[in-house]
Amino acid sequence: MYYSNQGIRWLFFAGVLFLASLGGYVYYVYSHTYNDILKDVDAKLLNAAQSVKFILGDEYHDNITGPDHIDEKSYLLKSKQLSEFASKLELEYVYAMIKEGDQVYFSASSYTNEDIKNNKLTYFYDLYPEATQLNVKAFYSTEPLFEHSEDQWGHFRTIFLPFQAKDGRTYLTGADITIKDLNEQLAASVTQAVITASFFFFIATLVGSAYIYLLKQNLTRDPVTGYANHIALERKLQSHSPLHMQLAIVLVSNLEDINGFYGSHIGDEVMQKLLARLNKLKSTECHLYRLSSNKIALLSPNLDSNACLKLVENLNKNAPLLYDPFIYVTLCAGIATGNKTLLVENARIAVEQAKRSRELVVFYSDAMNIIKNQYQHNLKIAKDVREAFKNGQVEAHFQPILTIDGNETLMYEGLARIKINDALYEPDYFLSVVNRSRMDGQLTRMVFLDCVKRFRQTNLCWSMNLTAQDMLDPSLAQFLDDELKRYPTPHHISFELIETEAIANLTEIKGFVEMVRRHGAKVFIDDFGTGYSNISNILKLEVDGLKIDRSLVSQITKDDEVFLFIQHIANFAKEVNLTLIAEGVENKLVADKLAKAGIKYVQGFYYAKPARELAHISQTAKAS
Repeated sequence: MYYSNQGIRWLFFAGVLFLASLGGYVYYVYSHTYNDILKDVDAKLLNAAQSVKFILGDEYHDNITGPDHIDEKSYLLKSKQLSEFASKLELEYVYAMIKEGDQVYFSASSYTNEDIKNNKLTYFYDLYPEATQLNVKAFYSTEPLFEHSEDQWGHFRTIFLPFQAKDGRTYLTGADITIKDLNEQLAASVTQAVITASFFFFIATLVGSAYIYLLKQNLTRDPVTGYANHIALERKLQSHSPLHMQLAIVLVSNLEDINGFYGSHIGDEVMQKLLARLNKLKSTECHLYRLSSNKIALLSPNLDSNACLKLVENLNKNAPLLYDPFIYVTLCAGIATGNKTLLVENARIAVEQAKRSRELVVFYSDAMNIIKNQYQHNLKIAKDVREAFKNGQVEAHFQPILTIDGNETLMYEGLARIKINDALYEPDYFLSVVNRSRMDGQLTRMVFLDCVKRFRQTNLCWSMNLTAQDMLDPSLAQFLDDELKRYPTPHHISFELIETEAIANLTEIKGFVEMVRRHGAKVFIDDFGTGYSNISNILKLEVDGLKIDRSLVSQITKDDEVFLFIQHIANFAKEVNLTLIAEGVENKLVADKLAKAGIKYVQGFYYAKPARELAHISQTAKAS
């Protein structure tokens, strides 16, 4: 029944897909054919309308005062020439028009054999009462105008081309081609498109049917060992009647080492032998599956937990699985009991816990819900962050860096924030997910562009943080290089590099520092004092300043050695002309102590919290 319903769904989906694809293909062919045909037709009409002027002559429309401007014999000669010309180009009519007051008159026109038969020839100064608004508008235009028109002579694609006679009067030359010809060409193209699409759909159906048949044969079997795989396990759980079952997932912990040392073919042979041994040892009611390269599942309506534990212990202590070469396996297992809809997930959590804790067997219990909830929480954060990036909900909040008396702003640091469901989150909430998702570069780009948008038209200085991964990313380095070229005052921008990351990647980071300094931007070492604190390496980078880490700043009132260290750094920075900033200033006691140590610039909640709007705007806010 499951396969039957699935087959019907696939058949319905294939039919809908075919009709949608056919419709799209026919529309594509129709629109492109229509545009191509129309382009060729318009070129032919334009050429014909231009030629009418030369057939009639430059003086034909000079000084027209009425119907007696040209005698009938001369007019009929011109009409004959126009008719022969129209016939050669396979056009219905070519003609010329003049305007008197609000009325449009023919000044020349070709004719067809049907017109001669029905005595419907157009003569000089014949009124054209069917003149459209576009027809009249063409007398005031300087460019050719095209339209679809319909009158007593038929349904046409028409061009009106304005010219000016020597006496200053405007006249039009025109040409018509019947819409019937255009529609016949389009119909032929659409028919051909339907036939072609149906043929390819038929071929695709044959190939798809053969592929699905082969896929079903191999879908539920592991291609290496021939045992049932994870898809077979999922189907077994869906179709099995008991709601409560037991599942053990056995992990071969050292399979990666075996593959890396002996090659994957030896690893495959190990799994084949292990599965064969388990198949002999398991009970008849227990089903065996190979879930992945190094995981095996045992499913049973009544799996004996102690028996599973003994099984894993025996296999770990048993003889080698292979004798050439000698290979033993190291196993651990996770066992879950309960509702089959949660069985696989719970068993996976249990086996991962067994691997981390280096236990032979871990039984899933309610206590492990904490781990499961943490996984779910991490997934939620990852989803929220992804949506925030997608919807442009990443923004910069700005915290001022001021003189220690709070009267002058040196610059503003742009700090990343993410809005999720109207709530604002700081990096502590989302940064680990951003790092694991390798979205650091995207976050840096968005914060940088937000800062650029905020400060481009000001005379204010600003800074932002960069990680080592940012600086080692060639595409991001190129992005910043291009943006600094476009920024009007790049010397107002500073980049803050974490000390430990900068020193650990000194050679690579130095090239990035040289690039931004070449544009006039400045570079600061952030979190100074917590890492290497190697001044000689800092000087090699030729940075512009240091930011003392908040963990040191917070201890300045409690630890005299920290005070002396910060005082020493302040004196040294002054001697080598480095701007020194103390960050994380939370209260007045710390600020007063920093002032005694010789610190000039500070940043922290005591002065202002990061906010979307700028605080402490100063007219003297320029980089020195």
